[in-house]
Amino acid sequence: MTRRAIITASAPKPNGTYSQAIVASGELVFISGQTARLLDGTRLQNVPFAEQARKVLENLNAVAGAAGLSLKDAVKVTVYLRDPTDNVEFDRVYAEFVAAPPPARTLVQSGFVGFDVEVDAILAAPVTRER
Repeated sequence: MTRRAIITASAPKPNGTYSQAIVASGELVFISGQTARLLDGTRLQNVPFAEQARKVLENLNAVAGAAGLSLKDAVKVTVYLRDPTDNVEFDRVYAEFVAAPPPARTLVQSGFVGFDVEVDAILAAPVTRER
């Protein structure tokens, strides 16, 4: 299996020992969890949940774009919420970023401090056929 790191300045730099994303075998892209951070790393705090969710998904989409894909190519998404009742609001924003049929998704409650949501994703590159 081949592995290639995806790095983009369009999303915040990793804040630890991890890649923004990894392409595996040229078909699957594994995007690390993204939070509501600006490009300079500043965390969006004390803003409405919907704004945090949108920024998280924009950051994920930026990393996906660096791999030549988008969240419309997602096959599995994991959503980490401090308050699981925010899922309804998250879903409203999320629906703008994914394609039908929506990807498989897992919701996990987390004990975050200082932010409310983190999301990671696995994307599948479209299969092209030789004619």
